[in-house]
Amino acid sequence: MQIDKKDIEEVGEAVEALGVMMERELQKINLQLNQLSKSISEARSQEKNWEEEIPELKSQIQKTKELLEGFEVAFSRTESRISELQTVFQDEEDNTTEIRNDLLIIKRDLQFVRSDLKEILEDRKYLDKKLKDFENRIDGLEKERFV
Repeated sequence: MQIDKKDIEEVGEAVEALGVMMERELQKINLQLNQLSKSISEARSQEKNWEEEIPELKSQIQKTKELLEGFEVAFSRTESRISELQTVFQDEEDNTTEIRNDLLIIKRDLQFVRSDLKEILEDRKYLDKKLKDFENRIDGLEKERFV
């Protein structure tokens, strides 16, 4: 069996075509690896940002919890004073000075409660915004994974 120059040329062309095809496929693989690397870097960056934001959110939650506890104490004191006033009205007839003082204390406590409620509402808006940001980030990361 003799090998013709034509046969060698055909084999050479086939090898060359195979090389070109492999080169294209390697370029596609490299592109996909670069995209994967970029996605991983972005995910790590997001994770780092979350690690920084989580303590801030925990602090905000603790602050809100303390405000709510103060709110509960103020309401409890107010309820207690109102009960005392009811008792005073039943037992004695002329305690206007004591009643006036108790009403001023109740008024002051309610002003503090109102102030605390405003702060709680502002904290809630802030926490709602942060939660929405986290949800959007998670959705974005999930969409990137499946793209």
